[in-house]
Amino acid sequence: MSSPKDYVLDITPSVQDNNVSDLNLIKFTVRNRRQDPVTRFKVPLLAILIAVLAAFTGRVLLRDSINSIWELEIKRSESVVIAILVSLIVLVSLKQVPEDSITVMKGLGVQLSSRKSWKFQYRSECFIPVSNTIDLVIHEGFHGYGQVIFYLCILTKSSAVGKTNNDNIIKVAFPEFLPRKDILLDVWKLSRELLFGDAKRYWRRVPGQGLKQVY
Repeated sequence: MSSPKDYVLDITPSVQDNNVSDLNLIKFTVRNRRQDPVTRFKVPLLAILIAVLAAFTGRVLLRDSINSIWELEIKRSESVVIAILVSLIVLVSLKQVPEDSITVMKGLGVQLSSRKSWKFQYRSECFIPVSNTIDLVIHEGFHGYGQVIFYLCILTKSSAVGKTNNDNIIKVAFPEFLPRKDILLDVWKLSRELLFGDAKRYWRRVPGQGLKQVY
């Protein structure tokens, strides 16, 4: 069964207001169209939590003395509440909008970036110089439980002689989201136009020299 993949593509700067050939950089960002409630209301939620924390802390500090076991239990309960509020504030602060992006720089190369839902999670980044780029292509493959998907990838020259590991020569764009084909086509078209212009690219393998571009 196909997943909804309700994603939005942000293009910066807008290509509707600019000619691609006049630009030096284009950034494509894919994210969920609908954000989760914590991320969507992050600022007001933090404000409420901080206000409640301040109220509880002030109440504890202003209490003169503990005259009974009952008051001691209340103070302990308030301390637990304060600890929970601090933990919630930290967790909400660490929440962020997950996104995948590809930044195409004219004459320089392509920057791939992937950001997850939490700030403490590893953020993957990879820069591919244009001199090491063969082409940008859209492939068809299987994902998950036999789901057929399209994905955009960058074919690169192997950095080591005789190395044929696909992980080193194929870089997948938008790996966390794997958006639909209509989004990939827009990114592919604009990226190739900025990197290579209208020229077609042909490559062949030369014995002892690896891949060589044929003009």
